[in-house]
Amino acid sequence: MSKRILWKDAWQAISRSLGRFIAIFLLMAVSAFALIGLKITGPDMRQTATSFFAQHHLADTTITSNYGLDSRDRQIIRQQKSVKQVDFGYLQDSTIDQTNRALRIFSQTNGVSSWQTVSGHLPHHDDEIAVSYLLKGKYHIGQWITLKQAGSLKHRQFKIVGFARSSEYLDRSDIGQTTVGTGQLSGVAVVKKSAFKTGTAYAIARVTYNQTAKMNPYSSRYTNYVEKQQQQLKKALNRHGKTKQQKLERQLKTAQQQLTQATQQAAVFQQTNAAGNSALIQQAAALKKQQAKLKQLGTPTYTLSDRTENPGYAIYRSNAERVDILANVFPVLLFAIAALVSLTTMTRFVEEERIQIGTLKALGYSNADVAKKFALFSLLASSAGVALGAWGGFMVLPKIIFKAYAANSTLSGFQIHFSWALLLTTWLIAILCTTGAALWALHRDLQAKPAALLLPKPPKGGSRILLERWHWLWNRLSFNYKVTMRNLFRYKSRALMTIFGVAGCTGLLVMGFGIRDSLSGISNIEYSRIIKYDLIAVQDSNSSAKQQRQLKDELNGKAVKGHTGIYFEQLTKKAGDDDATQSISLIVPNNEKNFKQYFAVKNRQTKKSLKLPQDGVIISEKLARLLNVKKGSSIKLKDASGKWRTMKVAGIMEMYIGHYVLMSPQAYQKIFHQSYQTNAQLITLKKGAKLQPESQRLMATGAVKGINQNVNNQRTIDNIMGSLNRVMIILIGLAALLALVVIYNLSNINIEERMRELSTIKVLGFYDQEVTLYIYRETVILSVIGILLGYLVGIGLHRFIILSLPPANAMFDPTMTLTNFIVSALIPAVITAGVAMAMHRKIRSVDMLDALSSVD
Repeated sequence: MSKRILWKDAWQAISRSLGRFIAIFLLMAVSAFALIGLKITGPDMRQTATSFFAQHHLADTTITSNYGLDSRDRQIIRQQKSVKQVDFGYLQDSTIDQTNRALRIFSQTNGVSSWQTVSGHLPHHDDEIAVSYLLKGKYHIGQWITLKQAGSLKHRQFKIVGFARSSEYLDRSDIGQTTVGTGQLSGVAVVKKSAFKTGTAYAIARVTYNQTAKMNPYSSRYTNYVEKQQQQLKKALNRHGKTKQQKLERQLKTAQQQLTQATQQAAVFQQTNAAGNSALIQQAAALKKQQAKLKQLGTPTYTLSDRTENPGYAIYRSNAERVDILANVFPVLLFAIAALVSLTTMTRFVEEERIQIGTLKALGYSNADVAKKFALFSLLASSAGVALGAWGGFMVLPKIIFKAYAANSTLSGFQIHFSWALLLTTWLIAILCTTGAALWALHRDLQAKPAALLLPKPPKGGSRILLERWHWLWNRLSFNYKVTMRNLFRYKSRALMTIFGVAGCTGLLVMGFGIRDSLSGISNIEYSRIIKYDLIAVQDSNSSAKQQRQLKDELNGKAVKGHTGIYFEQLTKKAGDDDATQSISLIVPNNEKNFKQYFAVKNRQTKKSLKLPQDGVIISEKLARLLNVKKGSSIKLKDASGKWRTMKVAGIMEMYIGHYVLMSPQAYQKIFHQSYQTNAQLITLKKGAKLQPESQRLMATGAVKGINQNVNNQRTIDNIMGSLNRVMIILIGLAALLALVVIYNLSNINIEERMRELSTIKVLGFYDQEVTLYIYRETVILSVIGILLGYLVGIGLHRFIILSLPPANAMFDPTMTLTNFIVSALIPAVITAGVAMAMHRKIRSVDMLDALSSVD
């Protein structure tokens, strides 16, 4: 039997049902675009970073010490069996003359953590410098700059010969803190190693390991391996540190004895030998200076840092993981909606072809022959949709998302990767949603006899509905609304599809707009309603009485509105899904009453203020979530000296950015077993006072060793939130597009399926507008139900996302605004109205004679 007519009919079916074909094509394209794009973006971002790190041989571990790294330290590091390559270098923080910009100047490395030249070249001579490309707009190649603090550098004047990108600094805005200028770094730079004075101890060591080159730097295997190597190296260095400490103690003792002798001799020669007395006084002063320096440095300590300590490294990884979370939620719901609508579409297509199916079977064609048309139709529509969606998913969406996140990162050269596994998985899902749905619907008709198929399917009979039992309501309904109510229950499957379709789209919109609500204004809430101070000035305990007086004068100056003393320290704890080291700010106020003017300590749910307990601590809400603790639990945190401190959680306070632990002086003394003493000031500036000049004046007193400015924290969080916000705009757009396709397709199916019914009521004298309202009342009611159900879906999705999506050091505001729900309802409502107008034109063209046509 000839099959040519079958194939011809199959191809013609596409042109006859072009609207249906386009609807399936768009459903699959949108779903594939979201699934592939979101699934591949996270791996693409990680691979881009991995390639950059491998290209520049980014150090696995960096080592610093308060006494520098002497020859024995260097020997210990080199002797570690796991070490592949080690580079020892210098660094110097300095401000550029006539500006408040502070640079951290590194010596060039030899193959480890190398610099990428953006323009110009790296230094060739001792008086040349290459600065961060982020400062390109402020300086130019060939310009000479003068440094205020030469320190260990041979020169103060340097010629800019290039702009470069550091492989260790990935954050554009938060570069780090310093002890010069305003206390905040403005950039980094690199000079030749020979530009530093010889004879001084190395300031930093960068180490790569043999095994890590083959490891994924974002894997737990890599993290565990580096941690193990660091522990071994730290033990070896600490042993030498103890020996060094004993030597220093002997030096201090000798210096004290010499100082005592010099003081006594100065007293003896005070009257008899003025020249000798002057020399002894100078000797005593030098010994005092040496003694003060040794005391200031304190016990020799070693700091070993992994890559997560590099500015921007952990944030970039967190951003990639945030995309992974969205990829596990958003596309799944998209495909679920697409599957439901495709099932309805293909089921309707099969029902329309019922008589032709019966004819083909009567002529002797096999079930496989009959199925060719539907298989070809659905395969072409879904495959074409997946092809277009995959192109956008692989090539377009990852670039858009990376560009959104790259606004905060120095990484460039985004790498696009292709995944056959992801493409085939998406295609198979699409085939199941379309071809599978068509064959499932066709299977029922293929089981029937040709004679039954040659007759049109009898319409569903009417029946009493539950609403009719409520006489007080039913009797008040007009005839048109009674028909509408009966039709809603008459076509249950179509009604459910419409409800679920609209609910899914509305849920995605509520989630998207809800996350935008949760993102917007977080930093403003944090730094106006909760944190009310402008900066923290950490005092230098070894400052002189004169420097302390200068600091006091500055704190009482015109620019400062108020200040209060606190004890400030950075605690650490590994927590979160990636087990990354979390930085936790410990604040112990000297006066709790004054402290309330600078810091609002309250519970987010109850809005009640929390009092600092005598024997416990109050921790920020995100830290409580990370550590999975509640009021009454105990936590262990590591202090700056490396000791673990156990503390009881007495309360959990509202906080959206950063981790904080607050305690009273009494609790501090019990937990840390040492007397309480303030070491920092919370400072609020007067309106109109500028932050940078004031920070510079505070640093210039010599009594402040570091400043933490809220504006830098706020800028960093704003950048992160802005990136997430741009991603959510993309997802909202996809949800709106899906809503358009779903509502149009379901409305079109509803009208096509009931064409005879519409023709009949037109014959009965209904006007065109009444006919449209006759069928669209059902759509409006179902859409309203779908929107209300979508609210519940969206609230659930929003709650899941805001708990999973934020980075480890932040949380989103769970509050959802009324505007969110209004806009999320308006979008499907406007789409429904627009589709209604399009369908009205189609209904007007209905031929009334169709109602009189024979169906035999």
